[in-house]
Amino acid sequence: MFRRADGNLELRPMTVKDIPVALRIIQEVDEDDAAEAQETYGNSIDDQFCLCENRAVIGVVGAKPIPETDGSFGLSWTYLDPSHRRSGKGTRMLNWMIEIMRERDGRKAFVHASDYIDPEDGDIYRDARETYLQVGFAQEIRQPNYYAQGESMLVYGMRLCEKEAVNAVLNLDDIRLTDVDEIPETNGAYWLAWELVPQGQGTKPQDFQRVYDQVRSWGGRSIFMAFPSDVANAASILTAARFKSAGRLVDYYEDGIDEVHYRYEV
Repeated sequence: MFRRADGNLELRPMTVKDIPVALRIIQEVDEDDAAEAQETYGNSIDDQFCLCENRAVIGVVGAKPIPETDGSFGLSWTYLDPSHRRSGKGTRMLNWMIEIMRERDGRKAFVHASDYIDPEDGDIYRDARETYLQVGFAQEIRQPNYYAQGESMLVYGMRLCEKEAVNAVLNLDDIRLTDVDEIPETNGAYWLAWELVPQGQGTKPQDFQRVYDQVRSWGGRSIFMAFPSDVANAASILTAARFKSAGRLVDYYEDGIDEVHYRYEV
């Protein structure tokens, strides 16, 4: 059901035997992604696919449902063997993946990208970003200096079905910080985890200073948080704690409920 084929090209689910070739293709561009993919593939290859030409693996792509959302998917590692770039095969691979997400009742898809400039090879992710735009994705967020100083994170979104008319009900609970940790594959970017608690029991704006001091002692550069747009009290708390609005992913959780992003420069 989730296979696609056209002539000598085929997109099919990944098998255990494909993992070494898939990792080699990823590592040709990004060693950090290859290391993370190796760990993920070792746990599960569900939702991962290979693009094959004459049965030889030449590309990898994946699309996983995003937890706690209604039909949102996140594209995982999407790489084409360098010898096949600018051949149209990467576009074909992505279009097939989009068809499969729609078959799985996908509502919206998101993918992360980087604008890293390699000292020798230049803008190594340019082709990928251009392909995302070509197949119908649109940039929704750009976080400057995210992965490292001078390297941004860009998030692209794409509708997979018609949008429904909805009226979101506001959640008036407070937020309470639960953890702080460095974001994988970044140099000095941290993420604050949180939970909803009854009004009056949440973290106060002045309590954030302890977090800032801790992250600063670890050499951190930036702190990021994100919330569903229906969590009504989050914006005022973060503004009082000197966070700045950093964009939103539209209809991320469900139609009418975005993921709203904030950042604090340590």
